Order: sequence, then structure tokens, then C-alpha cells
Amino acid sequence: MAEELGRVKNLSLVYAKKEDAYEIKDRLRFPDMRECLIHGVTPEQALTDPFFIVGSRTFSIKLDDKIIGMCGTVPIDSKNARVWMLGTDDILDNWRIFVRGTRKAVDILQGDYETIENFIPIDHEHTIMWLLWSGFELDENAYEVSSHAMVRFTRCKKTQNNVYYLRPRPVMH
Repeated sequence: MAEELGRVKNLSLVYAKKEDAYEIKDRLRFPDMRECLIHGVTPEQALTDPFFIVGSRTFSIKLDDKIIGMCGTVPIDSKNARVWMLGTDDILDNWRIFVRGTRKAVDILQGDYETIENFIPIDHEHTIMWLLWSGFELDENAYEVSSHAMVRFTRCKKTQNNVYYLRPRPVMH
């Protein structure tokens, strides 16, 4: 059984196994598949590549015993990381409980990083609303990635009351 890092009712956040990626790679939400395409990777690559990056942390989001999403951080340097999340339609079908668990999960993702950040397509309005609710801020500038308008989102630890400091652990294969 995977180590549970957080729970809200029947939704839990656990350390991911690479096998979790294979379980959801073909069931991702359309906007998440689109983001993979924009960044030039397959869903499988997006979900499994972090397992091979030194210092990255990868988590699975479980509803009961079913994997409904994965998220994590990939270090940029010792103080900053890229944050990511890819999910299935089960997240949308269970949005209330998902939103309730969001802030604690984002605190866990923040960990000991000063800043977590990434880019999202400007037209992913629901995700942008969720990011804002989760404590992220949007950059005023638009960026272009593979001919798609993107917005940068960041979350700084200085403005958050974060008590989750996770030590890196080896990835078990």
C-alpha cells in the first residue's frame, strides 16, 4: 500500500509508482491531452518522465483505490520547481471533493520550494480559475509555446503558510 500524504473523505494523495501512469495515460481529460500535445510529448511521456529526473516528486491522486490523476514537481534549481498535474474525467465528476483537497495537496507540492510555477494555455479557463483558487498568481504577460498562447502561473512560499516539508526519496522501480 502506498504511503498516504493527505486525505479528504475517499480522495487521497500518495507517492506515485510508474505503473500509475500506465493506468491513466489513455484516460486523460481533453485539456490535459491538449497540453501534452502543445509541449510535444505523449501523455505517457508526460506522466513517466518525472520518474527519471533527479529531485522530482511524483504523486498519484486516488479516489477510493482508483487513480484519477497524477501531479508533482520537477526542480528548476534548489529553490524553484515546475509544478504539474494531469487528470482524468473522474476529477470533473468528483470536483467538489477534489477542490476540498486542493489546498493541502498544493501545500505538499510546494514543499520546501520558494516558488512553484508552470505555463497553461490561456483558454483553459476552468483550470485557471482553479489555479487562482489554489493560491497561484498569473503573470500579466502572454507567452507562446508551439504557436499557442500561454500564461505563466506561480505560487510563492513566502505568501503561504506551508508546513509540508518532504524529503526527497529514491524512486523505486
